[in-house]
Amino acid sequence: MGKTRNSQMALFNDTVNTTSKKSNIKSLSKETKGKLENYTLEKYIKDIEKKGLEKTWKAICDYVILYGENNEFLNINNFGEMYEIGLAIIDKQLKKDSGQYYTPDDIATIMSEWLNKLEGHNICDVACGTGKLILTFLNIIGENEAKKIISEGRLYLYDFDKVALRICKTSIMIKYGIEYENYIHDIHCDFLDKNIVLPENSKVISNPPYAAISKMSDKWEKTDVLLDTKEFYSAFMEKLIIQSISTVIITPFSFISGTKFYTLRKKLCNKSGEIYSFDNVPGNIFCGRKHGIFNTNTSNSVRAAITVIRSNQKTKGFRLTPLIRFKRTERKKLLKCKVLEQMLSSKIQIVSDEEPMFYKCFKPLQKLYETWKKKSSGEKLKDYIKEEGNYTLSMPNTCRYYTTASSSKMKRNGQILLSFNDKDVFNFVYCFINSSFTYWYWRLYDGGITYPKNLLLNMPMIYKLLDKNDKKFFKNIANKMMEKEAEFRVIKNNVGMQENIKFPREYRDEINKRIIKILNIEVDYKVFDLVHSNMALEVSV
Repeated sequence: MGKTRNSQMALFNDTVNTTSKKSNIKSLSKETKGKLENYTLEKYIKDIEKKGLEKTWKAICDYVILYGENNEFLNINNFGEMYEIGLAIIDKQLKKDSGQYYTPDDIATIMSEWLNKLEGHNICDVACGTGKLILTFLNIIGENEAKKIISEGRLYLYDFDKVALRICKTSIMIKYGIEYENYIHDIHCDFLDKNIVLPENSKVISNPPYAAISKMSDKWEKTDVLLDTKEFYSAFMEKLIIQSISTVIITPFSFISGTKFYTLRKKLCNKSGEIYSFDNVPGNIFCGRKHGIFNTNTSNSVRAAITVIRSNQKTKGFRLTPLIRFKRTERKKLLKCKVLEQMLSSKIQIVSDEEPMFYKCFKPLQKLYETWKKKSSGEKLKDYIKEEGNYTLSMPNTCRYYTTASSSKMKRNGQILLSFNDKDVFNFVYCFINSSFTYWYWRLYDGGITYPKNLLLNMPMIYKLLDKNDKKFFKNIANKMMEKEAEFRVIKNNVGMQENIKFPREYRDEINKRIIKILNIEVDYKVFDLVHSNMALEVSV
Protein backbone atom coordinates (compact mmCIF):
# COMPACT_ATOMS: atom_id res chain seq x y z
CA MET A 1 0.00 0.00 0.00
CA GLY A 2 3.06 2.28 0.41
CA LYS A 3 3.29 3.33 -3.25
CA THR A 4 -0.40 4.08 -3.47
CA ARG A 5 -0.29 5.98 -0.21
CA ASN A 6 2.63 8.11 -1.48
CA SER A 7 0.80 8.86 -4.71
CA GLN A 8 -2.24 9.92 -2.72
CA MET A 9 -0.17 12.30 -0.61
CA ALA A 10 1.28 13.77 -3.78
CA LEU A 11 -2.26 14.27 -5.03
CA PHE A 12 -3.11 15.86 -1.68
CA ASN A 13 -0.13 18.24 -1.80
CA ASP A 14 -0.59 19.23 -5.44
CA THR A 15 -4.32 19.59 -5.96
CA VAL A 16 -6.40 19.47 -2.84
CA ASN A 17 -6.83 22.71 -1.10
CA THR A 18 -7.42 26.32 -1.55
CA THR A 19 -7.81 26.06 2.23
CA SER A 20 -4.17 25.08 2.79
CA LYS A 21 -3.01 28.67 2.17
CA LYS A 22 -5.41 30.49 4.46
CA SER A 23 -2.56 31.52 6.74
CA ASN A 24 -1.38 33.86 3.97
CA ILE A 25 -4.61 35.90 4.19
CA LYS A 26 -3.70 39.34 5.51
CA SER A 27 -7.09 41.01 5.55
CA LEU A 28 -10.51 41.25 3.98
CA SER A 29 -11.86 44.26 2.18
CA LYS A 30 -13.26 46.93 4.47
CA GLU A 31 -16.73 46.40 3.00
CA THR A 32 -16.66 42.61 3.50
CA LYS A 33 -15.24 42.86 7.00
CA GLY A 34 -17.85 45.43 8.02
CA LYS A 35 -20.70 43.35 6.69
CA LEU A 36 -19.51 40.15 8.39
CA GLU A 37 -19.07 41.93 11.71
CA ASN A 38 -22.85 42.36 11.79
CA TYR A 39 -23.87 39.38 9.71
CA THR A 40 -27.45 38.13 9.68
CA LEU A 41 -29.44 35.42 7.97
CA GLU A 42 -30.94 37.99 5.62
CA LYS A 43 -27.48 39.22 4.56
CA TYR A 44 -26.28 35.64 4.14
CA ILE A 45 -29.20 34.78 1.84
CA LYS A 46 -28.54 37.90 -0.28
CA ASP A 47 -24.85 36.94 -0.57
CA ILE A 48 -25.73 33.40 -1.66
CA GLU A 49 -28.16 34.71 -4.28
CA LYS A 50 -25.67 37.28 -5.59
CA LYS A 51 -22.26 35.58 -5.23
CA GLY A 52 -23.01 31.88 -4.90
CA LEU A 53 -21.91 29.34 -2.28
CA GLU A 54 -18.18 29.22 -2.89
CA LYS A 55 -17.44 32.96 -2.79
CA THR A 56 -19.78 33.54 0.12
CA TRP A 57 -18.24 30.78 2.20
CA LYS A 58 -14.67 31.74 1.30
CA ALA A 59 -15.34 35.16 2.81
CA ILE A 60 -17.02 33.65 5.90
CA CYS A 61 -14.20 31.15 6.50
CA ASP A 62 -11.49 33.78 5.93
CA TYR A 63 -13.24 36.13 8.33
CA VAL A 64 -13.57 33.69 11.23
CA ILE A 65 -9.95 32.57 10.77
CA LEU A 66 -8.72 36.18 10.87
CA TYR A 67 -11.10 37.63 13.46
CA GLY A 68 -12.89 34.72 15.14
CA GLU A 69 -16.61 34.15 15.66
CA ASN A 70 -18.32 37.42 16.35
CA ASN A 71 -21.97 36.87 17.24
CA GLU A 72 -24.64 34.27 17.76
CA PHE A 73 -25.18 33.90 14.01
CA LEU A 74 -21.63 33.74 12.66
CA ASN A 75 -20.73 30.78 14.82
CA ILE A 76 -19.28 27.40 13.81
CA ASN A 77 -22.21 25.70 15.58
CA ASN A 78 -24.48 27.23 12.92
CA PHE A 79 -22.32 26.47 9.90
CA GLY A 80 -23.96 23.14 9.02
CA GLU A 81 -27.48 24.56 8.96
CA MET A 82 -26.32 27.73 7.19
CA TYR A 83 -24.74 25.64 4.46
CA GLU A 84 -27.89 23.54 4.06
CA ILE A 85 -29.91 26.76 3.64
CA GLY A 86 -27.39 27.87 1.03
CA LEU A 87 -27.76 24.61 -0.88
CA ALA A 88 -31.54 24.99 -0.91
CA ILE A 89 -31.21 28.52 -2.34
CA ILE A 90 -28.71 27.59 -5.06
CA ASP A 91 -30.31 24.35 -6.19
CA LYS A 92 -33.40 22.98 -4.52
CA GLN A 93 -32.74 19.52 -5.98
CA LEU A 94 -29.01 19.40 -5.14
CA LYS A 95 -29.35 17.94 -1.65
CA LYS A 96 -31.85 15.33 -2.83
CA ASP A 97 -29.84 14.34 -5.91
CA SER A 98 -26.57 14.05 -3.99
CA GLY A 99 -28.17 11.94 -1.27
CA GLN A 100 -27.27 14.22 1.64
CA TYR A 101 -28.79 13.61 5.07
CA TYR A 102 -27.31 15.67 7.88
CA THR A 103 -26.48 13.81 11.07
CA PRO A 104 -28.46 14.94 14.15
CA ASP A 105 -26.55 15.78 17.34
CA ASP A 106 -27.64 12.69 19.30
CA ILE A 107 -26.73 10.30 16.47
CA ALA A 108 -23.36 12.04 16.00
CA THR A 109 -22.71 11.56 19.73
CA ILE A 110 -23.57 7.84 19.66
CA MET A 111 -21.41 7.20 16.60
CA SER A 112 -18.52 9.16 18.11
CA GLU A 113 -18.68 7.27 21.40
CA TRP A 114 -18.54 3.95 19.53
CA LEU A 115 -15.68 5.21 17.34
CA ASN A 116 -13.73 6.19 20.45
CA LYS A 117 -13.81 2.56 21.62
CA LEU A 118 -12.49 1.18 18.33
CA GLU A 119 -8.91 0.45 17.30
CA GLY A 120 -7.09 2.66 14.82
CA HIS A 121 -4.28 5.22 14.93
CA ASN A 122 -5.39 7.63 12.21
CA ILE A 123 -8.83 9.24 12.39
CA CYS A 124 -10.79 9.64 9.14
CA ASP A 125 -14.14 11.25 8.40
CA VAL A 126 -15.22 10.06 4.96
CA ALA A 127 -17.87 12.27 3.33
CA CYS A 128 -17.28 14.72 6.18
CA GLY A 129 -19.59 17.45 4.88
CA THR A 130 -19.47 20.49 7.15
CA GLY A 131 -18.04 18.39 9.98
CA LYS A 132 -20.82 17.39 12.39
CA LEU A 133 -19.41 13.88 12.99
CA ILE A 134 -15.72 14.73 13.31
CA LEU A 135 -16.37 17.80 15.47
CA THR A 136 -18.53 15.72 17.78
CA PHE A 137 -15.85 13.03 18.01
CA LEU A 138 -13.10 15.56 18.79
CA ASN A 139 -15.29 17.13 21.45
CA ILE A 140 -15.96 13.74 23.08
CA ILE A 141 -12.29 12.77 23.35
CA GLY A 142 -11.43 16.13 24.89
CA GLU A 143 -9.34 19.11 23.83
CA ASN A 144 -5.95 17.68 24.76
CA GLU A 145 -6.43 14.41 22.88
CA ALA A 146 -7.98 16.24 19.93
CA LYS A 147 -5.01 18.59 19.64
CA LYS A 148 -2.62 15.65 19.93
CA ILE A 149 -4.30 13.83 17.01
CA ILE A 150 -4.34 16.99 14.88
CA SER A 151 -0.75 18.04 15.67
CA GLU A 152 0.54 14.55 14.85
CA GLY A 153 -1.10 14.73 11.43
CA ARG A 154 -3.51 11.89 12.16
CA LEU A 155 -6.75 13.64 11.15
CA TYR A 156 -8.07 13.05 7.61
CA LEU A 157 -11.14 14.65 6.05
CA TYR A 158 -12.57 13.46 2.72
CA ASP A 159 -15.34 15.06 0.68
CA PHE A 160 -16.34 15.69 -2.92
CA ASP A 161 -17.88 19.05 -1.95
CA LYS A 162 -15.04 21.59 -1.79
CA VAL A 163 -17.10 24.23 0.01
CA ALA A 164 -18.33 21.83 2.72
CA LEU A 165 -14.77 20.56 3.16
CA ARG A 166 -13.53 24.13 3.64
CA ILE A 167 -16.22 24.74 6.26
CA CYS A 168 -15.28 21.53 8.09
CA LYS A 169 -11.58 22.34 8.23
CA THR A 170 -12.24 25.95 9.21
CA SER A 171 -14.49 24.87 12.08
CA ILE A 172 -11.79 22.53 13.42
CA MET A 173 -9.17 25.29 13.17
CA ILE A 174 -11.40 27.80 14.97
CA LYS A 175 -12.06 25.35 17.79
CA TYR A 176 -8.57 23.90 18.23
CA GLY A 177 -6.21 26.54 16.83
CA ILE A 178 -5.42 28.03 13.42
CA GLU A 179 -1.80 27.02 13.97
CA TYR A 180 -2.86 23.46 13.12
CA GLU A 181 -3.97 24.45 9.60
CA ASN A 182 -1.26 22.55 7.76
CA TYR A 183 -1.55 19.44 9.96
CA ILE A 184 -5.12 18.64 8.91
CA HIS A 185 -5.38 16.47 5.79
CA ASP A 186 -8.44 17.84 3.98
CA ILE A 187 -8.75 15.79 0.83
CA HIS A 188 -11.10 17.11 -1.84
CA CYS A 189 -11.83 14.01 -3.89
CA ASP A 190 -14.14 11.41 -5.31
CA PHE A 191 -13.68 8.84 -2.54
CA LEU A 192 -14.41 5.95 -4.90
CA ASP A 193 -11.45 6.93 -7.10
CA LYS A 194 -8.88 4.09 -7.04
CA ASN A 195 -6.12 6.62 -6.32
CA ILE A 196 -7.74 7.63 -3.04
CA VAL A 197 -6.51 5.30 -0.31
CA LEU A 198 -7.05 5.55 3.43
CA PRO A 199 -3.94 5.87 5.60
CA GLU A 200 -2.75 2.67 7.21
CA ASN A 201 -4.16 1.72 10.62
CA SER A 202 -7.14 4.05 10.32
CA LYS A 203 -10.54 4.13 11.94
CA VAL A 204 -13.38 5.84 10.12
CA ILE A 205 -16.59 7.65 10.92
CA SER A 206 -18.90 8.26 7.99
CA ASN A 207 -22.31 9.41 6.78
CA PRO A 208 -21.90 8.63 3.05
CA PRO A 209 -24.21 9.77 0.22
CA TYR A 210 -27.49 7.85 -0.10
CA ALA A 211 -28.05 8.10 -3.86
CA ALA A 212 -28.28 5.59 -6.69
CA ILE A 213 -25.39 5.56 -9.13
CA SER A 214 -26.59 6.59 -12.59
CA LYS A 215 -23.17 6.66 -14.27
CA MET A 216 -19.96 4.90 -13.25
CA SER A 217 -16.60 6.61 -13.45
CA ASP A 218 -13.67 5.03 -15.26
CA LYS A 219 -11.61 5.85 -12.16
CA TRP A 220 -13.59 3.47 -9.95
CA GLU A 221 -12.73 -0.15 -9.32
CA LYS A 222 -15.59 -2.19 -10.79
CA THR A 223 -16.19 -4.56 -7.89
CA ASP A 224 -19.05 -7.04 -7.60
CA VAL A 225 -20.59 -4.87 -4.89
CA LEU A 226 -20.53 -1.79 -7.10
CA LEU A 227 -21.95 -3.61 -10.10
CA ASP A 228 -24.61 -5.48 -8.10
CA THR A 229 -25.90 -2.59 -6.00
CA LYS A 230 -25.21 0.58 -8.01
CA GLU A 231 -25.57 2.54 -4.78
CA PHE A 232 -23.08 5.08 -3.47
CA TYR A 233 -23.49 4.10 0.18
CA SER A 234 -22.77 0.41 -0.44
CA ALA A 235 -19.71 1.24 -2.57
CA PHE A 236 -18.42 3.46 0.27
CA MET A 237 -19.08 0.68 2.79
CA GLU A 238 -17.14 -1.84 0.73
CA LYS A 239 -14.10 0.42 0.43
CA LEU A 240 -14.15 1.14 4.16
CA ILE A 241 -14.47 -2.59 4.96
CA ILE A 242 -11.36 -3.27 2.89
CA GLN A 243 -9.16 -0.32 3.86
CA SER A 244 -9.96 0.57 7.47
CA ILE A 245 -9.16 -1.15 10.75
CA SER A 246 -12.58 -0.19 12.08
CA THR A 247 -15.55 1.92 11.05
CA VAL A 248 -18.76 3.47 12.38
CA ILE A 249 -21.10 4.32 9.53
CA ILE A 250 -24.73 5.37 9.16
CA THR A 251 -26.54 4.26 5.99
CA PRO A 252 -29.97 3.11 4.81
CA PHE A 253 -30.83 -0.29 6.31
CA SER A 254 -31.56 -1.92 2.93
CA PHE A 255 -28.17 -3.68 2.88
CA ILE A 256 -29.26 -5.88 5.82
CA SER A 257 -31.47 -8.15 3.74
CA GLY A 258 -31.90 -6.65 0.26
CA THR A 259 -31.16 -9.21 -2.46
CA LYS A 260 -28.80 -7.00 -4.45
CA PHE A 261 -26.65 -6.35 -1.36
CA TYR A 262 -25.66 -10.00 -0.83
CA THR A 263 -22.12 -9.47 -2.15
CA LEU A 264 -21.74 -6.57 0.29
CA ARG A 265 -22.95 -8.71 3.20
CA LYS A 266 -20.39 -11.40 2.30
CA LYS A 267 -17.61 -8.77 2.38
CA LEU A 268 -18.96 -7.44 5.66
CA CYS A 269 -18.82 -10.90 7.24
CA ASN A 270 -15.05 -10.98 6.81
CA LYS A 271 -15.15 -8.65 9.81
CA SER A 272 -17.23 -8.44 12.98
CA GLY A 273 -19.44 -5.92 14.65
CA GLU A 274 -22.97 -4.75 15.36
CA ILE A 275 -25.83 -3.39 13.27
CA TYR A 276 -28.43 -1.11 14.85
CA SER A 277 -31.47 -0.67 12.57
CA PHE A 278 -34.21 1.94 12.90
CA ASP A 279 -37.69 2.29 11.45
CA ASN A 280 -38.86 5.75 10.38
CA VAL A 281 -42.27 5.72 12.06
CA PRO A 282 -43.44 7.15 14.32
CA GLY A 283 -40.06 8.65 15.28
CA ASN A 284 -37.26 9.34 12.82
CA ILE A 285 -33.48 9.18 13.08
CA PHE A 286 -32.99 12.07 10.67
CA CYS A 287 -35.12 14.51 12.62
CA GLY A 288 -35.11 18.26 12.32
CA ARG A 289 -35.99 21.00 9.88
CA LYS A 290 -35.11 20.61 6.21
CA HIS A 291 -34.71 23.58 3.92
CA GLY A 292 -35.94 24.35 0.43
CA ILE A 293 -39.23 24.24 -1.44
CA PHE A 294 -38.98 20.50 -2.02
CA ASN A 295 -38.14 19.77 1.62
CA THR A 296 -40.77 21.53 3.69
CA ASN A 297 -41.77 18.56 5.84
CA THR A 298 -40.18 17.81 9.20
CA SER A 299 -39.61 14.08 8.72
CA ASN A 300 -37.50 11.90 6.49
CA SER A 301 -38.26 8.65 4.71
CA VAL A 302 -34.92 6.91 5.24
CA ARG A 303 -34.90 3.83 7.43
CA ALA A 304 -31.36 3.90 8.72
CA ALA A 305 -28.79 1.59 10.26
CA ILE A 306 -25.69 2.41 12.28
CA THR A 307 -23.05 -0.24 11.66
CA VAL A 308 -19.98 -0.73 13.83
CA ILE A 309 -17.29 -2.71 11.99
CA ARG A 310 -14.17 -4.27 13.53
CA SER A 311 -11.20 -6.19 12.12
CA ASN A 312 -11.38 -9.10 14.53
CA GLN A 313 -9.46 -12.16 13.41
CA LYS A 314 -10.91 -14.40 16.14
CA THR A 315 -14.60 -13.58 15.64
CA LYS A 316 -16.47 -12.93 12.42
CA GLY A 317 -20.09 -11.99 11.87
CA PHE A 318 -22.55 -9.45 13.24
CA ARG A 319 -25.04 -9.07 16.04
CA LEU A 320 -28.16 -7.11 15.17
CA THR A 321 -30.90 -5.25 16.98
CA PRO A 322 -34.52 -5.69 15.98
CA LEU A 323 -35.97 -3.01 13.73
CA ILE A 324 -36.30 -0.26 16.33
CA ARG A 325 -39.51 1.72 16.23
CA PHE A 326 -39.82 4.60 18.67
CA LYS A 327 -41.92 7.60 19.60
CA ARG A 328 -40.36 11.04 19.52
CA THR A 329 -40.91 11.29 23.27
CA GLU A 330 -38.59 8.29 23.74
CA ARG A 331 -35.76 9.63 21.64
CA LYS A 332 -33.71 11.14 24.46
CA LYS A 333 -33.81 7.95 26.56
CA LEU A 334 -33.41 5.55 23.64
CA LEU A 335 -30.51 7.09 21.76
CA LYS A 336 -27.81 6.16 24.22
CA CYS A 337 -25.03 3.67 23.51
CA LYS A 338 -25.77 1.44 26.51
CA VAL A 339 -29.51 1.35 25.82
CA LEU A 340 -29.03 0.38 22.20
CA GLU A 341 -26.35 -2.19 23.03
CA GLN A 342 -28.80 -3.93 25.37
CA MET A 343 -31.13 -4.45 22.41
CA LEU A 344 -28.57 -6.48 20.44
CA SER A 345 -29.29 -10.15 19.95
CA SER A 346 -26.72 -12.61 21.31
CA LYS A 347 -26.87 -14.40 17.94
CA ILE A 348 -23.84 -13.76 15.71
CA GLN A 349 -24.94 -13.93 12.08
CA ILE A 350 -22.79 -14.84 9.09
CA VAL A 351 -24.45 -14.88 5.69
CA SER A 352 -24.05 -17.75 3.23
CA ASP A 353 -25.66 -19.03 0.04
CA GLU A 354 -28.05 -21.02 2.26
CA GLU A 355 -28.72 -18.06 4.61
CA PRO A 356 -28.12 -15.00 2.41
CA MET A 357 -29.82 -12.36 4.59
CA PHE A 358 -29.31 -10.90 8.04
CA TYR A 359 -32.45 -10.82 10.17
CA LYS A 360 -33.46 -8.38 12.90
CA CYS A 361 -34.85 -10.17 15.96
CA PHE A 362 -35.87 -9.11 19.46
CA LYS A 363 -33.87 -11.01 22.07
CA PRO A 364 -36.98 -12.50 23.78
CA LEU A 365 -38.14 -13.84 20.39
CA GLN A 366 -34.84 -15.38 19.26
CA LYS A 367 -35.57 -18.90 20.52
CA LEU A 368 -39.10 -18.82 19.10
CA TYR A 369 -37.80 -17.87 15.66
CA GLU A 370 -35.15 -20.59 15.68
CA THR A 371 -37.78 -23.16 16.72
CA TRP A 372 -40.24 -21.99 14.04
CA LYS A 373 -37.59 -22.18 11.37
CA LYS A 374 -36.27 -25.58 12.49
CA LYS A 375 -39.69 -27.23 12.80
CA SER A 376 -40.81 -25.96 9.41
CA SER A 377 -38.22 -28.40 7.96
CA GLY A 378 -37.91 -26.33 4.81
CA GLU A 379 -41.67 -26.06 4.28
CA LYS A 380 -42.61 -22.68 2.74
CA LEU A 381 -45.83 -20.89 1.90
CA LYS A 382 -45.12 -21.14 -1.84
CA ASP A 383 -45.37 -24.95 -1.57
CA TYR A 384 -49.16 -24.58 -1.15
CA ILE A 385 -49.93 -21.83 -3.65
CA LYS A 386 -51.73 -22.61 -6.90
CA GLU A 387 -52.00 -20.39 -9.97
CA GLU A 388 -55.73 -20.96 -10.05
CA GLY A 389 -57.27 -22.46 -6.96
CA ASN A 390 -60.72 -23.00 -5.53
CA TYR A 391 -60.03 -20.67 -2.59
CA THR A 392 -58.38 -17.24 -2.79
CA LEU A 393 -57.41 -14.78 -0.07
CA SER A 394 -56.19 -11.20 -0.30
CA MET A 395 -53.46 -9.60 1.78
CA PRO A 396 -52.76 -5.82 1.65
CA ASN A 397 -49.07 -5.38 0.90
CA THR A 398 -48.75 -2.37 3.20
CA CYS A 399 -48.56 -3.46 6.82
CA ARG A 400 -47.46 -0.75 9.18
CA TYR A 401 -48.48 -2.50 12.42
CA TYR A 402 -50.05 -5.82 11.41
CA THR A 403 -50.86 -8.07 8.44
CA THR A 404 -54.38 -8.92 7.33
CA ALA A 405 -55.92 -11.71 5.29
CA SER A 406 -59.33 -11.24 3.68
CA SER A 407 -61.49 -13.96 2.13
CA SER A 408 -62.26 -11.68 -0.83
CA LYS A 409 -60.37 -9.21 -2.97
CA MET A 410 -60.16 -5.76 -1.40
CA LYS A 411 -60.86 -2.36 -2.90
CA ARG A 412 -57.36 -0.96 -2.73
CA ASN A 413 -54.10 -0.48 -4.55
CA GLY A 414 -51.44 -2.96 -3.54
CA GLN A 415 -52.58 -6.40 -2.46
CA ILE A 416 -51.25 -9.93 -2.76
CA LEU A 417 -53.66 -12.62 -3.95
CA LEU A 418 -53.01 -16.22 -2.91
CA SER A 419 -54.94 -19.22 -4.27
CA PHE A 420 -55.32 -22.72 -2.81
CA ASN A 421 -57.00 -25.97 -3.72
CA ASP A 422 -57.19 -27.38 -0.18
CA LYS A 423 -59.71 -25.73 2.19
CA ASP A 424 -57.77 -26.77 5.31
CA VAL A 425 -54.63 -25.15 3.93
CA PHE A 426 -56.63 -22.04 3.05
CA ASN A 427 -58.03 -21.82 6.60
CA PHE A 428 -54.59 -22.22 8.15
CA VAL A 429 -52.90 -19.62 5.91
CA TYR A 430 -55.80 -17.22 6.48
CA CYS A 431 -55.20 -17.52 10.23
CA PHE A 432 -51.40 -17.45 9.91
CA ILE A 433 -51.47 -14.15 8.01
CA ASN A 434 -53.86 -12.70 10.61
CA SER A 435 -51.52 -13.85 13.39
CA SER A 436 -48.35 -12.06 14.51
CA PHE A 437 -46.07 -14.52 12.73
CA THR A 438 -46.48 -13.23 9.17
CA TYR A 439 -46.08 -9.62 10.29
CA TRP A 440 -43.07 -10.56 12.44
CA TYR A 441 -41.43 -12.31 9.50
CA TRP A 442 -41.68 -9.08 7.49
CA ARG A 443 -40.10 -7.15 10.35
CA LEU A 444 -37.30 -9.73 10.58
CA TYR A 445 -36.28 -9.55 6.95
CA ASP A 446 -37.69 -6.28 5.63
CA GLY A 447 -39.86 -3.75 7.46
CA GLY A 448 -39.80 -1.14 4.73
CA ILE A 449 -42.92 0.21 3.07
CA THR A 450 -44.49 -2.88 1.49
CA TYR A 451 -44.41 -6.64 2.02
CA PRO A 452 -42.50 -8.16 -0.94
CA LYS A 453 -44.47 -11.06 -2.41
CA ASN A 454 -41.34 -13.17 -2.80
CA LEU A 455 -40.56 -12.74 0.91
CA LEU A 456 -44.09 -13.82 1.80
CA LEU A 457 -43.95 -16.88 -0.45
CA ASN A 458 -40.68 -17.99 1.18
CA MET A 459 -42.01 -17.65 4.74
CA PRO A 460 -41.53 -20.87 6.77
CA MET A 461 -44.73 -22.86 7.26
CA ILE A 462 -45.71 -25.57 9.76
CA TYR A 463 -48.85 -26.98 8.16
CA LYS A 464 -47.41 -30.51 8.25
CA LEU A 465 -47.26 -30.31 12.05
CA LEU A 466 -51.03 -29.85 12.36
CA ASP A 467 -53.16 -32.67 13.73
CA LYS A 468 -56.94 -33.06 13.31
CA ASN A 469 -57.72 -30.88 16.32
CA ASP A 470 -55.44 -28.12 15.02
CA LYS A 471 -57.15 -28.15 11.63
CA LYS A 472 -60.53 -27.97 13.34
CA PHE A 473 -59.34 -25.03 15.45
CA PHE A 474 -58.16 -23.04 12.43
CA LYS A 475 -61.34 -23.87 10.51
CA ASN A 476 -63.53 -22.57 13.32
CA ILE A 477 -61.62 -19.35 13.96
CA ALA A 478 -61.22 -18.66 10.22
CA ASN A 479 -64.97 -19.02 9.69
CA LYS A 480 -65.67 -16.78 12.68
CA MET A 481 -63.32 -14.07 11.36
CA MET A 482 -64.59 -14.27 7.78
CA GLU A 483 -68.15 -13.74 9.00
CA LYS A 484 -66.96 -10.56 10.78
CA GLU A 485 -64.82 -9.09 7.97
CA ALA A 486 -67.44 -6.52 6.90
CA GLU A 487 -67.87 -5.38 10.50
CA PHE A 488 -64.18 -4.66 10.96
CA ARG A 489 -63.47 -3.23 7.51
CA VAL A 490 -61.73 0.18 7.50
CA ILE A 491 -61.28 2.58 4.59
CA LYS A 492 -58.75 5.36 4.08
CA ASN A 493 -59.05 7.84 1.22
CA ASN A 494 -55.68 9.56 1.43
CA VAL A 495 -54.41 7.94 -1.81
CA GLY A 496 -57.60 6.79 -3.43
CA MET A 497 -59.71 4.15 -1.68
CA GLN A 498 -57.54 1.93 0.52
CA GLU A 499 -59.59 -0.83 2.10
CA ASN A 500 -58.31 -2.98 4.95
CA ILE A 501 -59.62 -5.04 7.87
CA LYS A 502 -58.66 -4.35 11.46
CA PHE A 503 -59.65 -7.38 13.51
CA PRO A 504 -59.83 -7.10 17.31
CA ARG A 505 -56.66 -8.21 19.03
CA GLU A 506 -58.26 -11.27 20.68
CA TYR A 507 -58.35 -13.13 17.35
CA ARG A 508 -54.64 -12.58 16.83
CA ASP A 509 -53.81 -13.59 20.39
CA GLU A 510 -55.84 -16.77 20.12
CA ILE A 511 -54.11 -17.79 16.90
CA ASN A 512 -50.66 -16.93 18.30
CA LYS A 513 -51.23 -19.12 21.36
CA ARG A 514 -52.24 -22.05 19.18
CA ILE A 515 -49.21 -21.75 16.90
CA ILE A 516 -46.87 -21.52 19.89
CA LYS A 517 -48.48 -24.66 21.30
CA ILE A 518 -47.97 -26.47 17.97
CA LEU A 519 -44.31 -25.44 18.02
CA ASN A 520 -44.11 -26.91 21.54
CA ILE A 521 -42.11 -24.07 23.05
CA GLU A 522 -42.56 -22.24 26.36
CA VAL A 523 -43.13 -18.63 25.28
CA ASP A 524 -45.70 -16.12 26.51
CA TYR A 525 -47.81 -15.01 23.53
CA LYS A 526 -47.65 -11.44 24.89
CA VAL A 527 -44.03 -11.30 23.72
CA PHE A 528 -45.44 -10.23 20.35
CA ASP A 529 -46.32 -6.87 21.90
CA LEU A 530 -42.68 -6.02 21.14
CA VAL A 531 -43.28 -6.55 17.43
CA HIS A 532 -46.55 -4.61 17.09
CA SER A 533 -45.72 -1.67 19.36
CA ASN A 534 -44.76 1.79 18.14
CA MET A 535 -42.62 2.24 21.27
CA ALA A 536 -39.10 0.99 21.89
CA LEU A 537 -38.79 1.26 25.67
CA GLU A 538 -42.21 1.14 27.30
CA VAL A 539 -43.34 -2.35 26.32
CA SER A 540 -43.25 -4.91 29.11
CA VAL A 541 -43.16 -8.60 28.25
